[in-house]
Amino acid sequence: MSTIYFTICALFLSSTISALRAPRVVYSAVIHNEQNTPVQCNIVWSKPSGHTLQSGLFTVEQKQHYLANEQKFSMGTWEARATIQQIRCGNLVLTAPFDKVNTPQTNWEFLIQSDKIVSVGPSSKAIHQY
Repeated sequence: MSTIYFTICALFLSSTISALRAPRVVYSAVIHNEQNTPVQCNIVWSKPSGHTLQSGLFTVEQKQHYLANEQKFSMGTWEARATIQQIRCGNLVLTAPFDKVNTPQTNWEFLIQSDKIVSVGPSSKAIHQY
């Protein structure tokens, strides 16, 4: 009887653990400007402590891309990564959670279009930081 009880508990526990969802977060981004003019952008990051950090303004030239590297923070004996919470380019704003992000991601591509910022997917571009 105890073997049956143990088996049922083990199955319940494993199904509960496997049902937990991975966080839908982005640690680094490739921001591609599809517009015909340069645009100034900045990024709002969320630290593990819950505080936010804003990047300085950076310019993404027309038809070019910009790599927003991971932001890492010392937590004493370990290192944590901040997550991207918001991307602002000109008058356009895109806020997390981002479309198509289902698991933690690095080098996630975003397109700056004339009327919106679009979450695309993992970047396949050769990466250069400007």
